Amino acid sequence: MAWNDLTDRQKFLDKAIGCCGIKLDSSDACVKQVMRIIGATHTEYQFVKQRIELRLRAQKLVDKTDTFISDTENMLKQFEEDDKEWRRKGRTLGFDF
Repeated sequence: MAWNDLTDRQKFLDKAIGCCGIKLDSSDACVKQVMRIIGATHTEYQFVKQRIELRLRAQKLVDKTDTFISDTENMLKQFEEDDKEWRRKGRTLGFDF
């Protein structure tokens, strides 16, 4: 569900989920605790659960992206070090790479 498709109440609840101060997980206990803190009604249970799951999936994707970026930076750094080593070895043999 896109942000623009949400009602004002749903937008309020979504923002409140982010500010509730609870470590989110997919358990029913967590959903109920979040609902109690943000003032959601029992009819909004499914919406709150979906938005928590969306936040968890987004965080997982961000973590994977951060790991990918870090691994790429490390690989590039290793390439640069290897390149410097080959240039040094080449100069000792009289080559200018």
